[in-house]
Amino acid sequence: MIYKTILKSLIVFFILNSVLVAEILTINVESDYNKGIALVGIYDKKENFGKAKVNKKLNTEKVLTGAVTQIVNQKGIVKLDIPFGSYVVSGFQDFDGNGVISGNFIGIPKEPFGFSNNAKGKFGPPKWDDAVFIFNEINQEITLKLEKF
Repeated sequence: MIYKTILKSLIVFFILNSVLVAEILTINVESDYNKGIALVGIYDKKENFGKAKVNKKLNTEKVLTGAVTQIVNQKGIVKLDIPFGSYVVSGFQDFDGNGVISGNFIGIPKEPFGFSNNAKGKFGPPKWDDAVFIFNEINQEITLKLEKF
């Protein structure tokens, strides 16, 4: 009888733990600069990625979710509770506080930016396949390095 009670308690414990465990993705933002904030967006659809332009507000309908972090000692942290899946992370450091990645007259960014997997593009954002990563671990961490062009 006592074994049945213990077994039932263990089953309830494991069920509750599996329901209460959140899928947290931690994005460690790194930069060579201490000023401003970093804006980070996460994309879950290939067709929505790479549409942002310098000096223009981003269409927030294209981003699954986003967050803002203060850069202190050249670092910031973003924690997102999202389901497991394939994603691309994109971000930039907003020096002037205007909410967009500022660029020069030919479209070259003046502020540090970066993508997951430290993917680089030629004359624009990287390809989805170069920046995509699989989020499949509870409390998974990735690094987003923001660099000036």
